[in-house]
Amino acid sequence: MQRIFLTGFTLSILACNQVWASAPGIKVPGTRVFLSPPEGFAPAEGFNGFIQKDLNASIIVTEIPGSYEQVSSGFTEKELAGKGMNLTASSAITKDRHTASLIEFTQMAMGKKFKKVACIFGDRVTTTLVTGAMPEDGSKELFATLKEAVKSAHFDPRARLGGIEDGLPFTIADTKKFKKATRLQNTILFTTTGKASPGRDNGPLFVVGHSVGEVAIENRETFAKERLTHTPQLKNIIIDKEKSIKQADLTGEEFLAQGVDVEEGTPTYIFHTVLFENDGYYIFQGLCPISERAVYEPEFQALVKNFHLR
Repeated sequence: MQRIFLTGFTLSILACNQVWASAPGIKVPGTRVFLSPPEGFAPAEGFNGFIQKDLNASIIVTEIPGSYEQVSSGFTEKELAGKGMNLTASSAITKDRHTASLIEFTQMAMGKKFKKVACIFGDRVTTTLVTGAMPEDGSKELFATLKEAVKSAHFDPRARLGGIEDGLPFTIADTKKFKKATRLQNTILFTTTGKASPGRDNGPLFVVGHSVGEVAIENRETFAKERLTHTPQLKNIIIDKEKSIKQADLTGEEFLAQGVDVEEGTPTYIFHTVLFENDGYYIFQGLCPISERAVYEPEFQALVKNFHLR
């Protein structure tokens, strides 16, 4: 019923059989990727990558399940424009005898315009996305160093990946029906089988994720509602019920809603919760066919109750 889309936030790390040679550089925590970050960049605490806080610049590394051809097709001018990004340059490069893509684009984030460069490479199973970002008014020299850094990235299948919750500021236990399946950056995906496949029907889904970086939120209720109404791949979202909740000493908003799957036209039940901290938030979302709401709503609620901060 539910598919995992390569450009959505429910993707995570799956098994991989890429064969890349070991390369010099620093291992990016939480990944099997090595790269050479620019001078002054330190390992980030809120995401897999590096950050230079004084310059508001970063490098984020994401391992995506899915072939290079499938993933790279989502980075065309048209596809990026549909997600609020403006493609400014694109070229094919060679990385370890494999074709890779190097793109440049701009994007609004937190009220500011950022200039970004991304290197995309992989094989028929897994793709690596390495993105460098800086304010649009940053120096040309900084952007040049970001470009060289993302191009330096290499994947090593022999590197230890670690546990699915490693490095996260929270823990969340499985329930009787839902098991941890995959992880993408700060987001964990649960399925009823404990497995997930991109672009395919994975049945009912539940995701929990932590915001990246510091986020200033003026109206929490409005923010939580907007995140619900912008759920990827769903339309005609109607809220049935809303209430305030508290979990793990955090307060937030819980929404029970329904919508329609964009591609299949399937009526879908949406369980949506956001818990807030001083400078960020945690988001929870469960999806299942509307006809199975009675079965899975208690499971979605149980997963939120299983959430605890470290």
